[in-house]
Amino acid sequence: MTSSPAPPSIVGTWRLVSMVNPDSSGGAKPYWGDHPSGLIIYTADGYVAAQLYDPRRPRLGVQWDRADGSAARTAFAGLATYFGRYSIDADANTITHTVEGAMAPDWVGSALIRGYRFLGPDRVELRVITNAQGERVNNGTVLVWERVGQ
Repeated sequence: MTSSPAPPSIVGTWRLVSMVNPDSSGGAKPYWGDHPSGLIIYTADGYVAAQLYDPRRPRLGVQWDRADGSAARTAFAGLATYFGRYSIDADANTITHTVEGAMAPDWVGSALIRGYRFLGPDRVELRVITNAQGERVNNGTVLVWERVGQ
């Protein structure tokens, strides 16, 4: 009797490979250019921490808490960071991130639902299904992550 291999695990540290917005013609447009930056970490005990950055953000030129409003807005608009708990619904192929802390206070308490599929044992695709306001997103952003650690 042969057994099938265990499915890949989401637990680990993942580096962002691509981040695109699908368009109505079946193509996709890079969200933050061709080389977005980010890490997402899933722990075995159910915690998630995500940091995503637009590497094209200009330097502030001053200490972050002394940046003027325009510089701070540009820096803020080019990042998404949060942490909290996660749960997986294997039947629906979704993972829900329940936000406990975030760069945007309005995200705290929200449930970010992502469709997931493994593209291999060390590559996973996450598709945005709901935004931080709990609204369903049509043709949501697609993020591909590559495992860099356990």
